[in-house]
Amino acid sequence: MKDVIILGGGAAGLGAALYSARFSLDTICIAKEMGGTGNIAHKVDNWIGEPGISGMDLMDKFAKHVKDYKVPLITDIVKEIKKVDGGFEVVCEKETYQGKTVIFALGMKHRELGIPGEKEFSGKGVHYCYTCDGPLYKDSTIAVVGGSDSAALGAIFMKDYAKKVYVIYRGDKLRAEPISAKQVYDDEKTEVIHNANVVEVVGDKMMTKVKLDTGKELDLDGLFIEIGHIPLNEIAEKVGVKLDGRGFIDVNKEQATNVEGFFAAGDITNSTSLKQFITSAAEGSIAAQGAYHYLTRLKK
Repeated sequence: MKDVIILGGGAAGLGAALYSARFSLDTICIAKEMGGTGNIAHKVDNWIGEPGISGMDLMDKFAKHVKDYKVPLITDIVKEIKKVDGGFEVVCEKETYQGKTVIFALGMKHRELGIPGEKEFSGKGVHYCYTCDGPLYKDSTIAVVGGSDSAALGAIFMKDYAKKVYVIYRGDKLRAEPISAKQVYDDEKTEVIHNANVVEVVGDKMMTKVKLDTGKELDLDGLFIEIGHIPLNEIAEKVGVKLDGRGFIDVNKEQATNVEGFFAAGDITNSTSLKQFITSAAEGSIAAQGAYHYLTRLKK
């Protein structure tokens, strides 16, 4: 039985793996793909010390650092977690593992529009993280899809880079916090298109325009889809882990959940609203320390 089983190979999972190893805990890290959603970030300008690095290159550096500590990085898909005597059983497609503790870092996925061209031009004009990829669009024309806080904040963020910002929303009034909505409506370079949906992304090697269900077409350099996120919480919830009202895992200051020995880190938690590489890696390290403290208490 391992001391720690880490589920997830993104910034949170790999951060947890590094610190678990530094605490001399017998650790494995399991993920469908090492790097997780970090691999699709075209350019990362907010990881301190590595300006302009691609998400894939940054995640490769994370993985290499963890490998230097001899932590097995296992490529597999988690299907189920069961409570067993002394800890947990993690059932994957290829193998089953047992651990005294679990650090759950499977993250979340961005909601997609599900329209033609969206997947084809993902990372080639279509993006799901304005703080990650927005600075690439200096003096460009972009659009943000959505009407809630994340979309409004995205538009406010992007007006400092783009020469023209469209906000495309299916409703007749933005649902964002009033102060944010006012900033969007008042900005001279921002135009809100109400009662419209994007129905297709068009381009060649890169996206060039979008089609709306109103019949209108917009020539764009970039499209930022901000219509919410889906926490990948189903496996954790079945173990009895408590979720908040939005589906994120409720954790304390040590990243511990209500289930003894079960920790969570990264985008899946409600620890912070800032969902970034730097916060995920930090939460992973804190979760590893939490697991170490928990195991130390068990020995005593």
